[in-house]
Amino acid sequence: MFRPSHVVVGALALIAAACSDNDNFVHIGNFATVRLVNDTDTPLSFISGSVLVPADGRLVFGQSSACLLIDLSNVPALVITNATTGATIVFTPTLFPTANLTVVAFGTALGDVQFAALDNHFVPTANNAGLRFFNGASSPGPLLMSRNAAALTPFVGFGAASGFVNVPTDSGSITFSNQSSVVLDAGRMAFPVGQNSTVVVGPRAVGTDPLRFFTVQGC
Repeated sequence: MFRPSHVVVGALALIAAACSDNDNFVHIGNFATVRLVNDTDTPLSFISGSVLVPADGRLVFGQSSACLLIDLSNVPALVITNATTGATIVFTPTLFPTANLTVVAFGTALGDVQFAALDNHFVPTANNAGLRFFNGASSPGPLLMSRNAAALTPFVGFGAASGFVNVPTDSGSITFSNQSSVVLDAGRMAFPVGQNSTVVVGPRAVGTDPLRFFTVQGC
């Protein structure tokens, strides 16, 4: 499981880059590959010089950036901002050449934005897909993911991710349970052969009851 990194202040250099879901991206020099995922209701953006990423400068809940090639020669290498206020929200993950990360922004019960850096280095077995989940819901406690009522993962606490598991590529029922019951039925889901996917479980929207979720593929 992966633990969150807390926020600090810094500056950024990002270069948009294409990547595949099995880390087939060719790393050149002192670079790491990162995809930012927003599991909060705080709009987020990257800034590189005067260029916003994404183009409209806002990643809202359930959205993710393209895979980005980060120049590690810049110190600090990565900056994220609140797209509404312009305030800098920067985290300090362990970045190194050939790092390939899905970075999940998630919110605490107090509304603070934190970050978890999830390693994408996993190769599914032949004819299967790789699957894991991130628990970004502070309630209802640790969760496990099941497919067709069979547990895929152990219980995972808030702000952490399960490891990757191999799953068939045909459609299956994906559910999430706490210690007592199913708390989220994500419906039937299928995942691309040979690729890695992360189901991100998010908090309830204001005034609603169900947990939210979305899926993002690795770089």
